[in-house]
Formats: sequence, structure tokens, C-alpha cells
Amino acid sequence: MIEVPKSQYLLPYRLIRLLAYLLAGASLVQALGCLTAYLLMMDSQAAGMMAHLLMQHLSYYFLGCTFIILSLSNILIKRGISELKGIRWPSLMLAVSVAAASFLLIPRIDYLRDTALDDGMPVMLSPFANYFVILNSIVFLLLCAQIFCSALVARRLNDAQLP
Repeated sequence: MIEVPKSQYLLPYRLIRLLAYLLAGASLVQALGCLTAYLLMMDSQAAGMMAHLLMQHLSYYFLGCTFIILSLSNILIKRGISELKGIRWPSLMLAVSVAAASFLLIPRIDYLRDTALDDGMPVMLSPFANYFVILNSIVFLLLCAQIFCSALVARRLNDAQLP
């Protein structure tokens, strides 16, 4: 009888897969949470503040999971599992989009909002309204990129098979 040896990297591969599934699900839940804030609140400025707080708090989780996925996949690629090469670029794009939205754009949006409120008007009636809309649109596009990249990582890990 021939015994088929099990892969010795089964546990790290399953961990990467689990984190990718959790990351894809959490990015969808984040988008639904942001949408719910806009639908339930009458004040769009307060809803935007709530949605941005949600994005900023979840960004640490997303960056941690992405870092673990990238680290473990690079280690496994060096050890001969070349099927994981397809998740490096989407994982890196996910990390960049999360960091850009949460640490660059949202603090700038908050500054514009606070400046307008200090002047006694909502941000959409201030002179910074066009700039605010542009930054808010970029954050929305980065949120869509997060969803796409996390789903792509989960999909590629689902299709990859260990040797």
C-alpha cells in the first residue's frame, strides 16, 4: 500500500486561508456598516463621521491580518509552495488602500470638517466643500478596492491547492 505524505505546511496554509476569509467578510461588513450609518442617520455629516470612525478602527485589524497573510505566504513561497504567489499583489494593494484611507485621507477629512464647524457652518457649505467631496470620493473608491482585493485574496486561496 502506498502512503501519501501530508504536506508539512498544512497548518500555516489553513491559517492564511482562515484570515483571508475573515478579511473578506470583515470588509463586506465594514461597507455595510458605513452604508447603515448613512441610511439610519438624518445628518449626513454625523453619519460620515461615524463611518470614518468605523473604518479607522477596523484598519488595525485589516493591516494585522494582511501582514500575517503576506508574511506567511512569503515564507511558504520560499519553501516551495509557488501557488501562493498570486496573493502577494492583492494583499499588498489591500494594505496600501487601508493605510491610505485610514491614515492619510480620513484625518484630512476630519480636519476639513472641524475647520468648517469652527467657522460655524457645515462642511458642505464651506469653501472646502469641493475638496471634501473629492477626498470623500477617494475614500469610497479605496473602500471598494479593499473589498475587491480581500475577495480576490480569498478567491485565490480557495482555488490554490497544497502539493
